[in-house]
Amino acid sequence: MAAPLCTDLLGERMVLLHNWPMSPISQRLSVASLLSGVLVLIAAITPIAASGAEEKHRLRIVDAFSEGVSSGSEIHAVPEEQVQKIMNNEPNDIQGTRKFCETLNSDACKEKTGLGLRIFLPACDATIVNYCIDGLAISSSGDTLTEGALLGYTTARKYAADPTRGVPEAATTSRWKVPNALNAASTDTYAVKVLLDGYLSANSKNLFVFQVSALVEPYLETSTANSTAVECTSWQSGSACGVRKDFAAGQKTRLSVRLPNTITGWLHGRLKGASISVDTYDATQNRLTVTAENVRVPELDTELSLTEMNTLANPAYFRPGGRQWNSVNAGNPASLEWVRQLAKPLNDKATGEHTTWAFNTIPNNRGNNQCFKDTKSVLGVVMTNSLVYAPGAPDFDGTQLNYQVGGLHFKADGKTLNEGTYDLIMRSETARCLYNFTNAPISASVSVTYADGGEAKIATTSLSEKDGWLHLGAYGFTFSSPVLRVKLNGVPKTLPKANPTTSESKSQQQPTPQNSKNSPAKNYKVTCVKGKITKKIIAAKPMCPSGWKKK
Repeated sequence: MAAPLCTDLLGERMVLLHNWPMSPISQRLSVASLLSGVLVLIAAITPIAASGAEEKHRLRIVDAFSEGVSSGSEIHAVPEEQVQKIMNNEPNDIQGTRKFCETLNSDACKEKTGLGLRIFLPACDATIVNYCIDGLAISSSGDTLTEGALLGYTTARKYAADPTRGVPEAATTSRWKVPNALNAASTDTYAVKVLLDGYLSANSKNLFVFQVSALVEPYLETSTANSTAVECTSWQSGSACGVRKDFAAGQKTRLSVRLPNTITGWLHGRLKGASISVDTYDATQNRLTVTAENVRVPELDTELSLTEMNTLANPAYFRPGGRQWNSVNAGNPASLEWVRQLAKPLNDKATGEHTTWAFNTIPNNRGNNQCFKDTKSVLGVVMTNSLVYAPGAPDFDGTQLNYQVGGLHFKADGKTLNEGTYDLIMRSETARCLYNFTNAPISASVSVTYADGGEAKIATTSLSEKDGWLHLGAYGFTFSSPVLRVKLNGVPKTLPKANPTTSESKSQQQPTPQNSKNSPAKNYKVTCVKGKITKKIIAAKPMCPSGWKKK
């Protein structure tokens, strides 16, 4: 298996991680998905002490690799044959052959060559019309959104666009003001970080996008005399310092971005109650608009001595090649194992929490399933506030959609339960294709199961269908490593044949939908239990499945 791309925490330099102990989930992932930014490990490497010195090692799960102060956009010269290997999902030697481009006129980059891009997208304007931020709007509270205005960018590495080579404008973190949309720090300023990772062919000028990630974070601007001040948790621009703050309760954010229309499949979001729209901007771009509330995400950020680490179930998991890895991305398959091993020394409690609003593209590893073959649109969005989560779209096992998340049981006080949120938005036509349903109304059941057989708890579930999108939400479940299972129920397109010879028998094969646009059905909920598993049934006439009891 090819080694996954990784990123160090300070310089954002791409490196290859070898000999990482793979979990069963990661072993099933393709090379392309491992190269995707969803699985990027964010790590600072420190040698393991040879003696018994009790130095502390930091262990941290990072929510998004665009968090924190950035050194700006990065472009590398990459031999064209290596770019083609990446595009064809073949083994490659990107790490050994690429060369950094300080500018596009650097010696290694001015000649005809493939390029590796890791660039921040700028705001759209009269001259920047490709791959850019089309708009930001945020509410103070409730549903009324106020349009934001660009204040400027941070002083970091940028690249001017080169249309002759297909290189888009590469910017830095953008700073926005949204009048009167006050966050928890009573400021109306927000940083927007939309990061595109991909490779550009020198021959075809085609851009192969691995991932796009977007992050909106409130900030309080201060000043600092230090060139690399630790208090600058959002951005730093000279002596100006952006300190990351929380969103206010109930704030909604809407972000619109122009992206290559080759970006399809699924999105993952640190969002709640999202709505999305995708419309054609021009022949090569779509406009993706995401509107949602922020979510509060638990944190894991701790230090363990060498002795303490050696008491973990599998210490080698944290030190591949004999070197200590300090951080892992929340969407990396390894993060689920990190939570399992660190739950005991942390007494199963988080070290803190913060609000966030973010989304990113995730691989569409759907094999030969024709329902996922649409290459022109986004098929769905999966959203959760869980500390860690599976690194792809929900798995469809033929009967239900399964999605694994993980987390620590308690908040930092050791008493209050961490409660999870899960939202699934899927194109209605995709859902009906999966289940072979007609256009009749769909109902759903949601269950949460645990590997240890623990009792599931779901406080709220919801199901709605609007404008061609099916939205299902489950809220209030607890952790450790639950698997969320969604099963949809509807009217099949094909029913068993009964030798129809009369109009009566034909009508029995083609039941008329119970509801119409003028007479919508009202859905009801029942709670069903089977052993220690709880399931919610949402339908016009909900009934517990065979073997289940109504609670």
